[in-house]
Amino acid sequence: MNKKIQNIAYLLLLAVFLTPSIVKLEHNHERFICNAKHDNHLHEYHDNCSVCNFEFSVFSSDTYHFEKPKEITHENYQNSYKSLKYSNSLNLSFSLRAPPYKLV
Repeated sequence: MNKKIQNIAYLLLLAVFLTPSIVKLEHNHERFICNAKHDNHLHEYHDNCSVCNFEFSVFSSDTYHFEKPKEITHENYQNSYKSLKYSNSLNLSFSLRAPPYKLV
């Protein structure tokens, strides 16, 4: 019984998600080439067709509210992490290198 319910749910979800794609594939507008140069006539355009412009949305931007972060002032910042040992790094740069290592 449980397997039968899973198959029904599978087919239902498949139909729900594939129906818009199938409708969009089958939907078309007739295109024609107008050869009349001097006649007054109107053409019907389908620029705002809801079926042609349909796309699945990954997220809804209406639900997200982004706030601008507060500006942080650094007036009272004190750097207490200055290295006193390597203050003159030009003279001691050779001691910062590790010994050679051979990869086999």
